[in-house]
Amino acid sequence: MLGVTLLAGTGGLARMNTRASAEPPAVSPSPAAGDLRARVLELLDASRGGLREEAWRQLGPEAVPVLSEVLEDKRAPADVRASAATALGRCLGLEAIPSLISRLEDREDRVREAVAVALGRLGGQRARQALEDRLPLEERPLVREALQRGLTLVEP
Repeated sequence: MLGVTLLAGTGGLARMNTRASAEPPAVSPSPAAGDLRARVLELLDASRGGLREEAWRQLGPEAVPVLSEVLEDKRAPADVRASAATALGRCLGLEAIPSLISRLEDREDRVREAVAVALGRLGGQRARQALEDRLPLEERPLVREALQRGLTLVEP
């Protein structure tokens, strides 16, 4: 069982325990806000066994605010924030780009790597510019590689 500490919508802290399962339940087409949050957290936990791209696509842009909140929560573990960044790249929501760009300077290498690739997947001029701007500043080789990978994913 994995415990994840996240900011609740009211600004307080909420501790949520989610269970990793072999196969997550089906996604409803229009989940309620609480259901959406629970589903996002469940998929983040399940993503430790590999991201379920189709499940993220089904959630779509509606999941972006919850994922952005997780990504911005500096108290959340780096692997959870990295999973949130990767998921943002799979939700096909361009509104995720500002949250992702702000995390290109995250203190955790793993988060910066995931953000770089997610920005590349989302694409667009703004994502490209952010990746290009960060590349000469980045000192860590694996993160530089992720930035370059992100740049190859961005549509010209």
